[in-house]
Amino acid sequence: MLQGAAQAQTPDWASANPGRRETVTWTVVPQASDNVKPGARLALTLRGEVSAGWHVYGFRQLPTGPTPLVVKLDPNDVATAAGAPVGSPPVKVHDPSFDLETQYYSQAFTVIVPVRVGPHLAAGRQLIPVSVRYQTCDGQICQPPKTVQLSAAITVRADG
Repeated sequence: MLQGAAQAQTPDWASANPGRRETVTWTVVPQASDNVKPGARLALTLRGEVSAGWHVYGFRQLPTGPTPLVVKLDPNDVATAAGAPVGSPPVKVHDPSFDLETQYYSQAFTVIVPVRVGPHLAAGRQLIPVSVRYQTCDGQICQPPKTVQLSAAITVRADG
């Protein structure tokens, strides 16, 4: 089982803020990683580990608010989306930075992405690519929106 991890800060932000650590660490794990049947449905579980003092904005935001969380499969020949991603319940608060109600995660959270594996995949190890676009803030500053690419590894069984 492969876990994809990505850093949540841009090089420009990191160089302008020396000594600052990652604000979010991402991992993705497939529900079943071995012996996957072609055409099977499975779920990818993404986990965001948020650094203390920071928060990641949730899926639903007002148009004049922060960048919402977007999780999607990248174009690929291995799997297709089999429904909308669903996240842990976010905190809902009035955000003084945007002067409106926002939804965010300030602690570890998960996002479940339902997928259907292609019906005619070759046996062996396959990677399912996932993109996560998000924005983090700490109550004083907001980082620019960022997109990270992750991959979930599965092993397709030979007998189909």
